[in-house]
Amino acid sequence: MKTMSLSMAAALLALGGCAATTPQWEARFGDSVRQARAQQLVDPAAAGHSPRPEGLDGKAAAANMRDYADYYDYVERGPKSEGRNRINPR
Repeated sequence: MKTMSLSMAAALLALGGCAATTPQWEARFGDSVRQARAQQLVDPAAAGHSPRPEGLDGKAAAANMRDYADYYDYVERGPKSEGRNRINPR
């Protein structure tokens, strides 16, 4: 009986010690990540007061990709045809 009560007391102490620290850890979970992300941001309102950048039109972008492919000897592939991917070709 004495050994059983000692083992029960040891088990309760072990479980009680674990349960006390877990809520403290979970309360601050992710704080360091949020702090690091906030420190890397220079101006949170930058998108609101900067002018919108001008982009390329379609012809200029296509020519740019063609020049890239020619320079690096890259073979451009055309779009896949939908007819070959059908399950029941009738």
